[in-house]
Amino acid sequence: MSDSKSSSAAPSAGLLRLGMVLAALLLLAALGLFYLSLGHNTGDQQVGTEIVITARGCEPNAVTVPAGQPRFMVINQSERAIEWEILDGVMVLEERENIAPQLRQPITATLAPGEYQMTCGLLSNPRGTLTVTAVAGQPAGAALSPKALIGPLAEYRVYLTLQGRELDRAAQALQRAIAADDLTVAQDAYRQARLIDQRMAPAIGLFSDLDQRLNARADYFAEREQDSAFSGFQRLAYGLFEQGSTAELLPVADQLRADIQQLRERLRNDGVPAPQLAQGQARVLQSWHDQQRTQAQLTPRELDDLHGLQQGADKVVSLLAPLLPDADELQQALGALDQQLQHKPAERSALLRDTQALAAALQQVNGALASAY
Repeated sequence: MSDSKSSSAAPSAGLLRLGMVLAALLLLAALGLFYLSLGHNTGDQQVGTEIVITARGCEPNAVTVPAGQPRFMVINQSERAIEWEILDGVMVLEERENIAPQLRQPITATLAPGEYQMTCGLLSNPRGTLTVTAVAGQPAGAALSPKALIGPLAEYRVYLTLQGRELDRAAQALQRAIAADDLTVAQDAYRQARLIDQRMAPAIGLFSDLDQRLNARADYFAEREQDSAFSGFQRLAYGLFEQGSTAELLPVADQLRADIQQLRERLRNDGVPAPQLAQGQARVLQSWHDQQRTQAQLTPRELDDLHGLQQGADKVVSLLAPLLPDADELQQALGALDQQLQHKPAERSALLRDTQALAAALQQVNGALASAY
């Protein structure tokens, strides 16, 4: 009898051990998939020039790549979320925001030969240098010719002029409400000004210095909310909504209006380069997605920002769709996001999905137009 019990117990114990091993393997596999989903070392992501961001700046601080579409791997080894930009003077050519600590972000940029700069984490950090060298037999110009976009660019310039005028008026109303210490009116004026700011985000994002003063988040400054350089919409929102006070905000509102007036002047003189019409809109949508992806929940102000971005995207898509050989994917992506924004309450996961889908569709526009010539 005892032998029979021992022989029946042995397989049971063996099966139990086998089950435990299988469960451990499944757990390790799940952890591995989760690790890869965060953007760590995948084979694809190893391709490209590595730029390591530390608390002090970029390593290396000087990089040389060939013209065309070089690929970069930005690795955040600082203790806070960072942004990385490629700048041509004050003009932003490519960027990624909210790269979380210890994560990496692949970036592909379209670059002509020349000398550029890189932002390196904190806005107070020294900038890096990026040298782009010519490649034999490769055309030096941008992939997208402006010839097919003369009409759309002119119409977008009028749109920005009108929106800039409305933004200036809203900023003036915000100034007055803060000067009168009327918190409720100031909050309403802020919402209106911020909505217009987000409609214009692709154009504002082209000018690194103005974009930093108008829209940079507290995380990008050494002392965060207490940093003297922290200003613009994010500083006003911190005072008006988080602190519930207009105290010490009048100088911030004054600077905001001065920066908006400078923005309007630059747009009158420079306009938006042809390749940046779609690419700039894609960048600001992707930036919103990347910021919200790491947050626990979607706040009403962040939802308002997305409404403004969607309205700006609607204008850009209306200008570009008639030029595309096939605009269905782009229009469907815009419609899907618009539909999600009508839901009450909004579903965060669906908004993230549809925002990224629209950004991806816009990123394909330049290539589609270039191939259509």
